[in-house]
Amino acid sequence: MQKYFGARICELLPRINTDIFIPSIQRPYVWEPEQIVKLFDSLMRGYPINTFMLWELTPDHFGDWDIYRFVNNFKHGDIHNDPAVLPPEKAATLVLDGQQRLTSLLIGLKGSYTVRNGARGKGAGWINKILLMNLLDSPDDDEEDTDGLKVRELYYSFKFVASDRLPKNDTTALWFPVSKIIQITDRDQLAAAIDRLLLLNPDLDGNRQTNLRKNLHRLWQVVHEEQTLAYYLEREQSYDKVLDIFIRANDGGTKLSKSDLLMSMITLRWDQFNARSETESITYAMRKKLDQENAFDRDYLLRSGLFFNDLDFAFQLRNFTPRNIAIIENTWQRVKRALLMATDLFAQFGIKGGALTGVNAVMLIACYLYKVNAGRPEADWTVPDGDERRIRRWITSVLFHGVLSGAANVTMEFYRRCLNEHLKLQAYFPVEELSTRMTTRGRDMTYDETAVGRFVAQEMKHRVAPLCLNLLYDREDWSIKDWQVVQVIPSFRLLEDRLRLQGVQPEEIGVYQSWGARLANQMILTDDEARDYYSMDLEDWVATRTAEFWQKHCLPNDPALYEEFNFLEFVQARKRLIAQRLDVVLKDSARVPEAGETIRADLAEAALLGADA
Repeated sequence: MQKYFGARICELLPRINTDIFIPSIQRPYVWEPEQIVKLFDSLMRGYPINTFMLWELTPDHFGDWDIYRFVNNFKHGDIHNDPAVLPPEKAATLVLDGQQRLTSLLIGLKGSYTVRNGARGKGAGWINKILLMNLLDSPDDDEEDTDGLKVRELYYSFKFVASDRLPKNDTTALWFPVSKIIQITDRDQLAAAIDRLLLLNPDLDGNRQTNLRKNLHRLWQVVHEEQTLAYYLEREQSYDKVLDIFIRANDGGTKLSKSDLLMSMITLRWDQFNARSETESITYAMRKKLDQENAFDRDYLLRSGLFFNDLDFAFQLRNFTPRNIAIIENTWQRVKRALLMATDLFAQFGIKGGALTGVNAVMLIACYLYKVNAGRPEADWTVPDGDERRIRRWITSVLFHGVLSGAANVTMEFYRRCLNEHLKLQAYFPVEELSTRMTTRGRDMTYDETAVGRFVAQEMKHRVAPLCLNLLYDREDWSIKDWQVVQVIPSFRLLEDRLRLQGVQPEEIGVYQSWGARLANQMILTDDEARDYYSMDLEDWVATRTAEFWQKHCLPNDPALYEEFNFLEFVQARKRLIAQRLDVVLKDSARVPEAGETIRADLAEAALLGADA
């Protein structure tokens, strides 16, 4: 029985989302626009683009599989495919290998690719792009190297352009929307289209007119005339055989990650949940809430299922036995609940975006929430009293000290073992045990002279700076933006001319200015406090501060230190105060509340002692 076939693009493309679909064992679409451009360039050059692998699924097996539609209007980073509605009277064809290439053809010839505009803040948005081809650019124009071979990677001029801002045509570039080639179904229509383009562009010289004819004719040939697509069609309905074909087709290179192969196994074995939609929904929720574009992928979610259930969580095929897959499925709702609770905590702590320097930190806290709430209905899950502060201080210190860098799996296993031992006797987050044991095994979490020096010297543009401010200011909820970071000594007072007048040596001016942008010179003020600060001269502002204010911000209460000439002495004084505060951060967090007592930091007293000193 014949299993290998050839097809023209114009024949196969209309079948997509009509009788050709995607099985749930496939990963989402991941190609970048540059890869689509290379695909079309390869087709135009007559290069093979590898064989597609298709599986014909009979209607009596439709209910056994989750089947999805191809996406033709793709949004970068999206992991969602809509479920397919299959006609019950005929077989469907599922793509086992080639989804990325087929989707790319669909996007280029019938759809669009939406990307971020690169702006931040209020100007952030998306740009919808379509594929264009410059019909005037000849693939034969470039210079050749000494061997007579062309030196450029792309021969034909394809590019994605914003659909609402198409480039203007001139005598050097005539940009043709590639999707229009689908509408030209025969050679007579092709000739008419070429004549119309020449009529609309009368200033083209002879060479450009020739390029236009050749390029459009070649594009039409690729889509309508040549059998550029080759595919293998499997008709057997055996799940095991199909999975074996899928894994063998995709396990030989970098086409699929290990998580995609493992997800295919899980998809076939889970009965209670749709593994693909479950992982997609939680991935989207965690990425959005914690401002992460590529984190929290399938690898992460599957490892969490192993980690929470005290299984070997190394991402190896050997760990995904049928038994372990069943354990993950049976506990999936609780795993998901713990991950989302931890995500909410990190968002509340303000540890997101660049400040989340290690996403495994979320898994650590989710594991604790999973274990401390064991045996309770999910609706009753909660963060134990006092734990939010303990968790926030500890995990912020973990990220600041880089505890999860290097051999992270070893550190995480150490954490899990410590957690299990502690939770046999107590139901609160074990800051003291974790901090002490981490330090003992070489993951130093103490705030010694070196650590404090690194802390106060953080430049505010560095991703660790928000973590430092989080530790310095004991705020419970950072998600409400009613505060702002303000320089204690404003930058205009550290300008070169002003410092020279103050008597600062020329060789020290750069040092003064450098410290002006570091954490030692930053404070967090409420909006009202900031308005008060900006409305007064610095000297008047200093003179009207209270002892409580100095304590809260770890600021020295000596007015002389706020003079520009004494700025480095101000930095040293504040460093000492910050050191005293950091010294008690984890110690205070480790203290366990007695019945009816609410844990709170006595940091103000420590700061006051330092200020008086």
